[in-house]
Formats: sequence, structure tokens, C-alpha cells
Amino acid sequence: MKQVPVEELVEAVRVTLDENQVESEYLATGTDNMELDEMIRAKLVYAVRSILEMCPADMVEAEQMDLQDVSQFTSDDGCGSIVLPEDFLRLVSFKLQSWNRAVTTVADEGSPTDLIQRNPFTRGTPLKPVCVFAHNAEGQRTMEYFTAGRGENGKADHSIERALYIPIPSVQSGDDGDTLGIPGLLRSSIVYYCAGLVEISRGNPEQGYTFLKIATSNFKQP
Repeated sequence: MKQVPVEELVEAVRVTLDENQVESEYLATGTDNMELDEMIRAKLVYAVRSILEMCPADMVEAEQMDLQDVSQFTSDDGCGSIVLPEDFLRLVSFKLQSWNRAVTTVADEGSPTDLIQRNPFTRGTPLKPVCVFAHNAEGQRTMEYFTAGRGENGKADHSIERALYIPIPSVQSGDDGDTLGIPGLLRSSIVYYCAGLVEISRGNPEQGYTFLKIATSNFKQP
């Protein structure tokens, strides 16, 4: 994802707010420029995270997990798990080489889908693989998968072909100032969502929720 200067995003949110003023009632809060900029900065990372969690996967720029560092646990019956990166926010695509297709949606721990996987006769297969969020004995967040296909030697092939995910957004500090990594296709959505959060905090919920609706208006509905 492209690193964009935080101040550039703050300015974009401010412009959005200025262009959508609701006459005198909007200005009655008495918020000065410096205070408004601080409010925008305080909401910005949350706005990015919210949009990354809600948006269609085809609008994001995913990152590849470092497979050299991924802790993977396997079993002879084809089931296995990986320890998720500490900055893991959302899965985009996970595929074993022995699967016919990738998994793009992960079931929650304790969900009905999770319980079905505990039965060897009803769990996922290489044709219809299933992944479930879980935790290991050390409390680390993991992703379990069901079930690897068989290799030429007849044993389960747990080789990972790809593991794409969206990391938790965070401000990066550098010599040229603070930056945030955002997908280019989502810049407008992030700006409007942040503007909505700011308006709600300023006591303008109607205008705020209008901004939030605009922010997600171009998201495809499942």
C-alpha cells in the first residue's frame, strides 16, 4: 500500500468538511483550526482500519505473509494451522498447493462451521477447503485449515502456495514526517469515513452518518 503523508490526509478531510458545511448551524461548535486538525488525526487510523475491514477484497492491496517466518503446525490427517502475524487484520487469500481453490473467508472460533470441522466426515476437503480462526496453547492467534490434499507419496501436502492478508494500519514516522499506508482505490472512502467520525464527535450526527454512508456507497454488496 502506498504511504501517504498524514498531513495530506488531514487536509483532505478538512477540505471535505469545508465543502459540506451546513450553513451557520455547522459552524456553531466553535472548533478552531488547530483543534479540528487534532480531531482528524485522532480519528484517521480508526477510519483506515474500519474501511479496510469493510471493503471488498478486490479493492485492497494485500501483503504476502513471510512464509519463511510463518509457524506452521501439521498433522497426518491433513489438518494444520499457522500462527498469524501480530499485525494481522484480515485474510485476503490462503491456499495450499494441494487445494483446488483458495480460502478467502475465515470462520470464527466456536462457530457452527468450526464445530463441523471437528468431525472428520464433515470437515473441509481439498475441493472445498475451510479455515477457522483459533488460538494455540500460548494464546497466539492462529488459523486452522481443513484439509490438505495428498501428494505423490500419499502423504498430506501442507505446502503453502500463498497467504495474503491486510495488516493493521499504523502511522509510520520518518524524516519527512508521519505517513499512513492506504490503498489508492480507498482514499476517498477513508477521507469521507474520517469526516463522518469527526462530525459525530462534534455533535453533528446527521451530517456524520451521511459521510459514513458516502464512504461505503461504492462497496459491492454480497
